[in-house]
Amino acid sequence: MGDFLSSPNKEKDSFDGENSFVKFGSSGMQGWRYRMEDAHLHSLNISNLDIFGVFDGHGGKEVSQFVKNHFIEEFSNNQNTKNNNISESLIETFLKMDDLMRSQNGKEELYQLNKLSKEEDDEQDKKNKKGKENDFYKYLDPKNADNCDIANITGCTACVSVIDEKEKKIYFANAGDSRAVICKNGLGYQMSHDHKPDSAKEKNRIYNSGGWVSEGRIKGNLNLSRSLGDFEYKQNKKLSPKDQMITAYPEINIEIIDESCEFIILGCDGIWDCLTPQQACDFVRSKLYDVKTGMANNIKISKIVEDMMDSIISDDIGNENGIGCDNMTCIVILFKQNKINLTNKKNEGN
Repeated sequence: MGDFLSSPNKEKDSFDGENSFVKFGSSGMQGWRYRMEDAHLHSLNISNLDIFGVFDGHGGKEVSQFVKNHFIEEFSNNQNTKNNNISESLIETFLKMDDLMRSQNGKEELYQLNKLSKEEDDEQDKKNKKGKENDFYKYLDPKNADNCDIANITGCTACVSVIDEKEKKIYFANAGDSRAVICKNGLGYQMSHDHKPDSAKEKNRIYNSGGWVSEGRIKGNLNLSRSLGDFEYKQNKKLSPKDQMITAYPEINIEIIDESCEFIILGCDGIWDCLTPQQACDFVRSKLYDVKTGMANNIKISKIVEDMMDSIISDDIGNENGIGCDNMTCIVILFKQNKINLTNKKNEGN
């Protein structure tokens, strides 16, 4: 349906928000891709907690949208959240997303999301005069089958950050290759690990569960080793969810909030294919702060994110490596109380 449009869709879904502790901006852009499969979420002041997340869909947008619809509610209602055991709550909420999608209600919701996605595809085809050209691809889509389990063949990454304002801690939970980065004194530090099939830890789990890796892809297909959905790779009933070929079990990292913490960047791989953590921090920093005072400028953070996307989207779909042609989604979260020293040395290695 092809995977790409003849010209990029640069319309953006952006939002800004703040409380006394943080100020954030988010944006998502379809770009060159045939459909927008990313999703993102944000919620402030859940019992002194602020939560942000990005979800990069593959095989369709249904799972990323499903997770966006349910993650905050499940996290908020989790008993570990109420007991301030945030790491355990995040792990349980990631795994709960798979449980919900396996339920009958979950399957029905995914079916409805698929139906909506097809309607949006048809509207896009009419707009771009591609209807007949794409009919063949639509006919072959396995999700057209009446009994299709959408989450068997569709999934998403998940990268979530929870800020505990009271305890001055940041929790990062990640499954897949979306990323979290924190900027501290001008230096960009990656707070998540890309889960790829070729890494030793991930490969061991894949082979132990009966899978194999070829050219960096599980069974020659998926180039991720952790995701939500993708039940085709979670069929071994002898193994726990954590030990499946592909697992939704997230890795957790915790960072203490001190005066060095400037902002967090969460982004799907459409961002990180184009920018290193340090390059992204440099870009945001150059827009956020006044060079003379080091204080934050009065600017919408979503505008900074939009400008970042416009600066990295490819102007040529035929470029050699496809960089800058993916969906792009990003959230920047600024810590409001910290004054920035713009003379700090940058970490050119990240």
